[in-house]
Order: sequence, then structure tokens, then C-alpha cells
Amino acid sequence: MKIYLQLALWFLIYPLEHTAVAKPSLRLGMSDCHAKLLLAQYEAAKKVYKREAYAEAKSLFAELIKIQHPPSLSPYIHFYYGLAAYHNGEKAIAHQMFLEMQEKFPAWNKQDEIHYWCAQCSFEEGSFEAALGALALIKDKHMAGSVLHLKKFFLKKIEDHAHLQELIEKFPNDPIIKTILHKKVARAAYLTQDFSLINQLKQKYNFADYTYDPLKHVKSKYKTAYDVAVLLPLFVNELDYEACTDQFVIELYQGIQLAIEKLAQDGIVINLFTFDTKRSVEVTKALLAQEAMAYMDLIIGPLYPDTIPLVAAFAKKHKINLVNPISDNSTITHSNPFAFLFQPDLETFAQKAASLTLNDIYDKPTVQPYIGVFYGMEHKDILQATVYKHRIEQQLGKSIDLFVQLSHKTAKNFLEENQEEEKNLENREQTQLDLTNLTHIYVPSQDELVVSQVISLCLKLGIKPQIIGHEQWIKKEILNIYQLERLPILFLSPNYIDYSRPALSIFRKKFFEKNATKPNEKSYIGYEMMLFFGRMLGDYGTYFQKKWENMQYSGLIFQGVSYGKHHANQHIPVLRFVKDKFLCFSIK
Repeated sequence: MKIYLQLALWFLIYPLEHTAVAKPSLRLGMSDCHAKLLLAQYEAAKKVYKREAYAEAKSLFAELIKIQHPPSLSPYIHFYYGLAAYHNGEKAIAHQMFLEMQEKFPAWNKQDEIHYWCAQCSFEEGSFEAALGALALIKDKHMAGSVLHLKKFFLKKIEDHAHLQELIEKFPNDPIIKTILHKKVARAAYLTQDFSLINQLKQKYNFADYTYDPLKHVKSKYKTAYDVAVLLPLFVNELDYEACTDQFVIELYQGIQLAIEKLAQDGIVINLFTFDTKRSVEVTKALLAQEAMAYMDLIIGPLYPDTIPLVAAFAKKHKINLVNPISDNSTITHSNPFAFLFQPDLETFAQKAASLTLNDIYDKPTVQPYIGVFYGMEHKDILQATVYKHRIEQQLGKSIDLFVQLSHKTAKNFLEENQEEEKNLENREQTQLDLTNLTHIYVPSQDELVVSQVISLCLKLGIKPQIIGHEQWIKKEILNIYQLERLPILFLSPNYIDYSRPALSIFRKKFFEKNATKPNEKSYIGYEMMLFFGRMLGDYGTYFQKKWENMQYSGLIFQGVSYGKHHANQHIPVLRFVKDKFLCFSIK
């Protein structure tokens, strides 16, 4: 920016050196001697300015301002005074001088330069509206490039999207503000995996399609064999399954091994490198320091919070794709174009729940929706409840009817209190908490007490709202057959397995033959995850995410895998209990 300002200054200085100041002085009745002396003082002050002795130059121009001088020279003296003050760090004084010059010298042929410097000062003060207003006054087309550069430099610093939208409303004919907002929102959408705002802005401002592409300058490589590092907390010096303190880690790893064999049969060669992190930050650091690690094509793991940031940062630095097989925490992938979750993240669960609710509402337009959210005290519950609430309110244009947080203490009293409320309902006006009107309920919690209280409440009140929960309600046996039959409950089930699949039978048989144990959910996850990412490497090369936006993958174990623009699996099957069995369907 300093170089740019210096170039601008040379452009401004050039006319001063060729301006005739003697003639105006004669019209003022000045003597030739006095005029020459004044001009000599002006040239001396200008030389001091060019030496970048700005404090001294400012003082010299200040003295010249006090002396009588020709009208043709006066604006130049004031202008140099303002520039000297600006570069001396006295920007408020400079700005004030430029503002005064706009009124004092309205006919000066360098008005556009004054507007430019007023804008510069306003931008630096954070007065973006004043700055854009000053730039809008510039008429010289030769300054268009400089004006555009100045706008881009400062407008890109605005992080508040609402502020940029306000500026667009005030300067609707200025395309650069819209362009900067569009790119910022597109980038934010990529990082947060929330594309709702950019879709709204595309409709409002007629934005063209623009996708933030952090992989624009990387090229996917196709190889005869791909090197895959597995960083897991095995707690053993050699691969001894019985020595592992976390049995699920071994089950996950066994699934990965079988997938490697399957991929080899399909012609995709994976060289698997296994590293024991021992759940230790120091051990993980040492592993990442190994020379070979920077040349891996894919990293799987690690699993525990203390080591994940280290490996994620390493993967981002060396541009290596990383996948966490079991986490639902989106912070792992945040701001990292190379990090992925094999499981849906919490935000995806909430978005899918909202889609289920909205689809049901749109299918029954005659019914007035009354939506309730009941969630627990855990951070996971709060996050999902908030995302769901935001999506519903955004789409329907109204607030959620009921948004209730239940602790263990309040959950115990909740049912009793609301039963009493309903008994007294006939004796008072209907209140906002009339639970008998509930048409849709979302419960992101997996807490048995919270879930059972909400289910019991519905049964006691005799209502049958659409209830959206999690497959863990089934696995933890929170619900009984009576409740499943009486209430229309939808279960978000990312790890739903259809045990009638032939491919599953084949896998189970091979797993038992190899490990002398039956596979479980972690074994299935390891197998499906490795098959999927191995095939992505084989089909699309090392940066497979550049090609898979519209890809739909049918799993061998699970229902499917889908990412699109996201970095967490977007495919979440939905279960519903119908006539003594669970039926599975997909969310549109």
C-alpha cells in the first residue's frame, strides 16, 4: 500500500513542478522579488517533503499558508500540508484539511485528488459510507483503477456481512461491494457448511454462481499405489490386539484391513502404514516429524481430542487429505479444505431434522404447524437445537413455538407440571404453552430421561406430533414397543445397516475367518470408510474432493455416502417403526 501511495503522490507532484506561479502574483500586485522568494520557499518545502521529512515539511507548509500568496498556488500549499500531515501520522489533521479544501477551493482542477484522499482518510477511520460517498464524486476516468484498488483494499477488511449489505443498499450502483460480499459469503459458506445465506443473496442481488475453491491451485495425482497412514491409539509396540486398551480401535482397524484386501481385488493398491499415537500429544508430534509422513496420500485418524488438532494442522500444511472415521465434531474440518468426517456432523443432523419437519409441513398446508424443540444440557444438544431452530424460522418466517431446555431436575418436573397445566386449561385462556397443539417435535438429546419425559408427555396428552430423534434411542432401548406403535417417531440413522444385503453376509463371513470374532458397528465403519476413500483415490486421485460434488455412492454396508460441497457425510437414512418392523427411507 505504501508503494501505491508513493506512485499516487508522484502523479500529484508532477503538475506542481510545471505550474506558473509568477503571473497570478503579478495580478495581486506582488513584486517580482516577493513572488520569487515565495516560490523559492514553496520549492524548498516541497524538497523537504520529497525527502520524507514530513514533520519538517508540514511545518514549512504551515508557515506558507499564513503568508499572502497567489490564488493559483494556494490550493497546492494546502494540499501538500495535508499530505505531509497524513504521512507524519497526523491523519485527523490531514482529513480535516482535505475537507476544508473541498469548500475553500471548489474550482480547483485537482478536486478529484481531494475526494480521493478524503476517502482514504475515511476508510482508515472506519467511516466506509463517507469514504464511498467521496469516491463517488470522482469524475476523472483515469483514476478508475486507483479508486477500484482503494475500495477493494478496505472493503475486504469488513467481516460483518450485514455491514456490507447496508453499504449495498446505500450504494446500489456500485458493483464492487456486491462482488466482495458474494465472495466473502461463498467462502464463509464453505468453511461453515451453511449455504443458506449465499442462496438468499443470490436471489436478492441476482448473483452469478460463484464457488469458493481453496483447491484451485492443487492438481489431483493418479498413482499405481496410494500411501495411507492410520494414526490410532493402539497402545502397543507391535500389533497385538489383546494389548489394546480400547477394543473399539482394534475393531475399527480390522475393518480397515479387510477393506484394503477388497480394494486390491478391485485393482486399487493401498499401502497401509500404521502408527500408534498412544493418545499422546508428544508421541503424535514425533510421528508427524517422520520424513515419510509428509508424503502420504491420505491420513485416517486420530480419534482423541488432544491429538486431532495436531494432525489436522499437519494435513492442512502438507495438503494431505484427512478423514476422521467416528467423530461428529465439525471443528475438526473447520477452515481445512483437506479434512473430512466419515460421520455426519451435528449441524448436518439438525439440518436434516429441519428438512423432515419442513417437508411434512409443506405436504400438509392446511394444518397450522406448532413446533417444539426439547433439548438437554450437553453442548451437542444445544448446538443441534439452535441450528434446527434457525433453519425452521428462516424458512417459515416465524419463531419456533416452543424451545425448551431440560436438565435432569427440570425434566422430572416437566411432565407433572404440564399435566396440571392441561387440567386447568378450560378455566383460563389458551396460552402459548398449550402443548396439545404440538404438530412437530425435535429432540436432539440422547439422554434417556429427557427423551422418556417428552415421549411420556405426548402419550399422556393424547397427541401424535411428528417426533424426530436419533437411532441411539433404539440402540439404548429407551423406547418400548407400545411407544413405537403409538407415536410417529422418525429416527436419524446414519449407521443403519440392512442385514439382508448379500455383501454384508460376505463381509461377516470373511471377518470371522480372519479375526475369529464377529464384526460390530466399528468394524463396519472401518470397512465402509476405507472402501469409500480407497475408491475415491482410485477414481479421482489424491484430491478426490475436486470431483465428487455431484457424486452419490451406494455403500456395501451402510446405505450410502454423500459429501457434495460439505466435509461431513450428508447421507442420513431415516427409520420409522411400521407394523412391527423398522422401515428405512432417505431424506430429499
